[in-house]
Amino acid sequence: MPKFSYRAKNREGKTINGEITAESKARAKNMLANKGLRPLKVVAVAAGEDNDDMRTGISRFIYKDKQGNIQIQLGEELPTTKELALFTKQFSLMIENGIPMLQALQLLREQQKKATFSEIIGKIYHSIEQGSNLSDALEPYPRVFDSLYVAMTRAGEASGRLDIILKQLVKYIEKAAKLKGQIKSALAYPSIIVVVSIGVIAVLLVFVVPSFAQQFADSGNELPGLTQMVIDMSDALVNNWDAILLVFIACVLGLRYWYNTDKGRMIFDEYILKAPVLGDVMTKIAIGRFCSTMSTMLNSGVSILEALEICAASSGNAKIEQFVLHVKEEISKGQNFSDPLQESPLFPKMVSSMVAVGESTGTLDETLSKVTDIYEDEVDNAITAMMSMIEPAMIVIIGGIVGFILIAMYLPIFDMANNVG
Repeated sequence: MPKFSYRAKNREGKTINGEITAESKARAKNMLANKGLRPLKVVAVAAGEDNDDMRTGISRFIYKDKQGNIQIQLGEELPTTKELALFTKQFSLMIENGIPMLQALQLLREQQKKATFSEIIGKIYHSIEQGSNLSDALEPYPRVFDSLYVAMTRAGEASGRLDIILKQLVKYIEKAAKLKGQIKSALAYPSIIVVVSIGVIAVLLVFVVPSFAQQFADSGNELPGLTQMVIDMSDALVNNWDAILLVFIACVLGLRYWYNTDKGRMIFDEYILKAPVLGDVMTKIAIGRFCSTMSTMLNSGVSILEALEICAASSGNAKIEQFVLHVKEEISKGQNFSDPLQESPLFPKMVSSMVAVGESTGTLDETLSKVTDIYEDEVDNAITAMMSMIEPAMIVIIGGIVGFILIAMYLPIFDMANNVG
């Protein structure tokens, strides 16, 4: 009987991971629901594959090579977004031109440079050869083919438009890669400020201040309080750098552990959306990703409730995930899609109004696609504006730190000059 890995929330709202044996994925979800769990992700476990750590995303694939030796490939061997888009594009072209699916997979497997991806395609080939659908064969490999990819493939199989759906997937993957790049750009500048500021302070305290301190000690004069404070900071850093480093590492690990808790992730992700300057960028990116995912899935024939569930799981933000699940719950009660959007402070009135128009005209997927295009430009403009604000701020912050330390070091020299005068 098939085995499934799952991530679910219990009645207290705590996220738990585990495995369950059932006849099908639907049966596995029902069994979890009967246990009082709300399934977030249910994935079939392929033989010989370790999917134990669904939360951290660690992906290990165990298989035998041609000589019969057991090999283990780690997650870094998985395909990049660009490679996945290329695979999908080539696959859709082969299907469109009438090449049998098994032959297409065999050709694509031989083209792959990464051993793990090649092995995964091989396993998919064998699953289909044994009678599985393509979507069922993809499902055990969520680190390569996520729930959206599988759902769209299943919709393409049901509608007989697999080649067209795969082309839509290529566009979505490329848009998702662009959004990921925008997120990195949005977070990179604040990170640079922190790193540069810490670096400048460390260099001044470790190399510059001690040379001044030695000269002041030789003079035997009493130092101003500000100068003594900076020298004490320098001595503490030079003499206790190993302890300070250990405390820093402990703080980083502690914060990481805290973030991996449900409460910690919710607090952090909520703050990110409300943070000055950065929050506006991250909110627009979240809206763009939500509309892009929903548009792609609805256009592929995926039901709105299933699309919302997948959107929630792939949102990347706990606050957004919570809201999308709320939207799904409200729609299942009979509300319109636009109603919960209008009540949310996350979504501007323009978005909810356009969604309402799309619902009333039966063109919701097209409307969401237009909103996505609007927000692509919005995100680019927001990131440009943020960088134009952060750049002078970085100069002021670093200049202020350097100025403070230099003034503290030159105060005794000014005092000596006044005394001599």
